[in-house]
Amino acid sequence: MRYTAAQYATALYSLLKGKSPREQKFILARFPALLRVHGAWGRREKILAAVEAQELKETGRQKIEISSATPISRVMKSELVRALGAEKKAMVREKIKPDLLAGVQILINDEVLIDASAAHLVAKLFARNSVSRDHNRMH
Repeated sequence: MRYTAAQYATALYSLLKGKSPREQKFILARFPALLRVHGAWGRREKILAAVEAQELKETGRQKIEISSATPISRVMKSELVRALGAEKKAMVREKIKPDLLAGVQILINDEVLIDASAAHLVAKLFARNSVSRDHNRMH
């Protein structure tokens, strides 16, 4: 029988829930072997995303991802989280994305909330200039 990613996620989440950090570490250390034995290793990212979604839903927390071209300071990170009103109920991750050039991009629950990156601003500038050129050609 082949299990779905959602079934694996539910099983893993149930196993981890209420366990001590030591017990969770023990369970998580053996989980990859189980996935390999059952031919589900290729679905591991989908399974882990589903476990995370279950955790967020049950606890009422938000997932905040702060992406920047270079590492941001702890102070800046905490200021951003505070400005979003999520100091206590957030799972915050920082991601380094050099292609942003500068600035930050903030996703909440996998949806873009703020894109204040230099790459985004440059793209908007070029898009605006392209529209202006096209408009001028027409007249």
